Amino acid sequence: MEGDGMLCAQFHVDTRSDDPGPRCGHTLTCVPADGGGQRLIIFGGATALEGDGPSGSTSGIRLAGATSDVHSFDVRSGVWTKLDPTGEGPSPRAAHSAAAVGNMVVVQGGIGPSGLASEDLHVLDLQGSPRWHRVSVKGPGPGQRYAHVISFVAQRFLVVHGGNDGAKPLGDSWCLDTTSKPYEWFEMNPAGDVPPPRMYAAAAPRADGLLLLCGGRGADSAPLSDAFGLARHRDGRWEWAAAPGEAPTARYQHAVAFVGTRLHVSGGALGGGSMVDDHLSLSVLNTSAGSSAGWSVAEIEGLTTGSSAAAATASRRCRHATAGVGPLVFVCGGLRGGNLLGDMYVMEESPAAQGLTRAEATAVLAEHVDLAAPAWRRWLRGAGLLEEAAAFLAANPGHQSVVHDGQEVKSGFDTPSTNLGSLKFVGGSAGSLKFDHGSPGSADG
Repeated sequence: MEGDGMLCAQFHVDTRSDDPGPRCGHTLTCVPADGGGQRLIIFGGATALEGDGPSGSTSGIRLAGATSDVHSFDVRSGVWTKLDPTGEGPSPRAAHSAAAVGNMVVVQGGIGPSGLASEDLHVLDLQGSPRWHRVSVKGPGPGQRYAHVISFVAQRFLVVHGGNDGAKPLGDSWCLDTTSKPYEWFEMNPAGDVPPPRMYAAAAPRADGLLLLCGGRGADSAPLSDAFGLARHRDGRWEWAAAPGEAPTARYQHAVAFVGTRLHVSGGALGGGSMVDDHLSLSVLNTSAGSSAGWSVAEIEGLTTGSSAAAATASRRCRHATAGVGPLVFVCGGLRGGNLLGDMYVMEESPAAQGLTRAEATAVLAEHVDLAAPAWRRWLRGAGLLEEAAAFLAANPGHQSVVHDGQEVKSGFDTPSTNLGSLKFVGGSAGSLKFDHGSPGSADG
């Protein structure tokens, strides 16, 4: 589909950075930075593999190599910092899930040297000095699991779905309302096209409150190519709907990030030591209304080498993590060919996909990153954007990136409730369900 290109280059770590190093099965979560802008938080993951030789995407995680360390990447400056939070932190783990709740990162589940991690919710509070604390939750919850997803939906609900309890893939969904105390998990039992059980799926919330889930490994160990949206109606009912069309490829152990209404899906495994083909490794699900909606394969452009093999390194991986910031998708770490990866690639959605000229897209980019920072200058050179950035800086001396996308959380999990009246959940006949936007105040079913 025209306009689905991604400008991409490797992000070379600044010499001042505390580089997280190679790992897989970690999480990368975007939260507000002190003073404005955004930062990406890496937590956990596996830093060693079973065996010495290459064995493809099926290389086993050496659980003794699981970590509980925390690193913060300041998006504006391009600098990594190793954090040393106080408080009671999670045990070392991989294949866990994490979600941003205001200035906090919520970590749940996973697997570590001692087996499945507890079902406890651990919160990393990043307002001021970083500190861990464990959230007290009433009653039964999702239980111990790994390879699941957790998302913060509609600035209010923590939603857990799927994974593996140590015996089988799961298909259940759980919800915690962060505005209601005492905190309590509820099994959701949504209506609609309920996804079959799966593990190693990927999910991300759209800005208006729709949760998108795609891919994974099913109960028969086969990779899945489907996608589903989960929405909450005004009367409190939750409903799944199958996304229209079929993804360009099945996959699991992949990662997703939203840019606007476009869900960018990168990497993944197929099983049996195989990974997703180079030309399919980056796909886009456009969830907007109109003729542009649906799946497409994204072209990766802008690498100075110009080779397809070099371009594939950005997204041909599994057990990695991604995060979206403005028009950018950050791809970090993972596994390829039996080797742990410690690199980071940054992809910018093409101006055509954003409906902008190149000059306008550069101005948008400058709202999120410091174009004059050494690390970003190296990335701009690799992406072929250095001249555009220089022209922007010359025309806008003293420009500061000040975008602050997150919402500050005052205490605990309490967050402002989002009016879901602007989300219209549109259903149709079997196979024609789609996702759409309604006008503010319209009913959402």
